[in-house]
Amino acid sequence: MSIRERVRFWFEDLETPMGKAVDIVVLTLIFLACAVYAAQNYPLDADTLSMLSTVEVIIGLAFTAEYLLRLWSAEDRVRHSLNVYSIIDLVAIMPVFLAFTSLQFLRVFRAFRIFRLLRFLENRHFFFGSITETGLIAARILFTFSTIVFVSASLILIAEVEVNSELNTFTDAVYFSVVTLTTVGFGDIVPLTEGGRLITLFIIVSGIIFIPWQLGSLIRQLIAAGGKRNIICRNCGLTRHDPDAVHCKHCGATIYQETRGA
Repeated sequence: MSIRERVRFWFEDLETPMGKAVDIVVLTLIFLACAVYAAQNYPLDADTLSMLSTVEVIIGLAFTAEYLLRLWSAEDRVRHSLNVYSIIDLVAIMPVFLAFTSLQFLRVFRAFRIFRLLRFLENRHFFFGSITETGLIAARILFTFSTIVFVSASLILIAEVEVNSELNTFTDAVYFSVVTLTTVGFGDIVPLTEGGRLITLFIIVSGIIFIPWQLGSLIRQLIAAGGKRNIICRNCGLTRHDPDAVHCKHCGATIYQETRGA
């Protein structure tokens, strides 16, 4: 196996120690990047802000190295570049090259790094093992809610922080986003700018469309799973099968389950 093939294998593998380590490092950097971005939206002293900026640059360089390695090791680099995950990765490294710009709205690219978690929710298999289909849908619902809140909080803070005395920190912005997303609408924080009102509409529409859609998928999965038996396929490990199943729907292997005779 060449070095290029080995690097590609490590990015795709979930079984070997190196493959698991790569996933853990990338996942940790994503959460750390989101935490640093949130922390930078608080009134901190100059030394702390400088330290956070340094950490952000290091994370950005790590993301850049990962992006280049994925591109270099890909079998079809053009196809890889047009993949949705690669586009998200590219957006995630843009703040590294825009760090010295004074344009305020470009800061939102750092908030978009949370979308990198999508790669980890592609299927049921993770570095720590596999989860059920129901668990995967629940994880996607949690991700959708968290992403809408995080990105919306970032957007509303950028749009309102200079004119709205009620929106001073990331906590204020998260509170506003959650209240708006759940359509509670206490009215204690009101957007004052045109951009802020548009972002508020985005939050409401996102909550109406995405959350019920995924909840519907979860309910359908729970109903479907209710009539299945907990029998483990010896070949692929699938755990839920129809009561009359003879073969695994995932891999086609023969499964053995007890039947009641007359």
